[in-house]
Amino acid sequence: MVINNNLSALIFNGVLSSIRIEYRNMEDSTILNTTTYLEALAQGNGLSEIEVLILQGLELIHVGKGIIRCKLLVTDRVAGDDGTWRAGAITAVMDAIGAASVYSTGDGLHSSVDLNASFYSAAKIHEKVEVEARVKGTNGRLKSSVIEIRRERDGELIATGRLWMAPLVLKAKHTGSSNLRYVAFEKWPITINLVVVHTSRR
Repeated sequence: MVINNNLSALIFNGVLSSIRIEYRNMEDSTILNTTTYLEALAQGNGLSEIEVLILQGLELIHVGKGIIRCKLLVTDRVAGDDGTWRAGAITAVMDAIGAASVYSTGDGLHSSVDLNASFYSAAKIHEKVEVEARVKGTNGRLKSSVIEIRRERDGELIATGRLWMAPLVLKAKHTGSSNLRYVAFEKWPITINLVVVHTSRR
């Protein structure tokens, strides 16, 4: 059978185009989910009380594949008695925004396995800071995000961090029934509920 080369090229290009469109839609969906999640936290809504506490009032600048840029106002809720932004709160921000940048790559949910933070200067109550998290590299199945926090007023570096994350694996557990397993996993920005029914062969 002889197939017209031009027709074959059109069909092949059509398949490639549909694949690109589908991939693009998946990528856009992931970025949209990331944006929606961070906007909800900025408004005081979220699955984690800690993330709501440290990210309330967040201003998004840019959400792209593997990169998050935002602004954050230091409040008295995350500051010590001397009015200085607590190191623990800064580290929690790095973890949250770094995780968001990893999720935005479209490779599914990940879990933090290591976070190294360095502190260079302090931020005070009512100061605004700029946070950027960018996925920089991989090591096997691990992904790494580098986070920088700077004072908005003068650009002074406050802290940097490197976050390593591993793919999240869900495992089913028996619920007590001989033929029913149930998995309930809640992690931003989605909740997964999975029921698996097993039937035995006679």
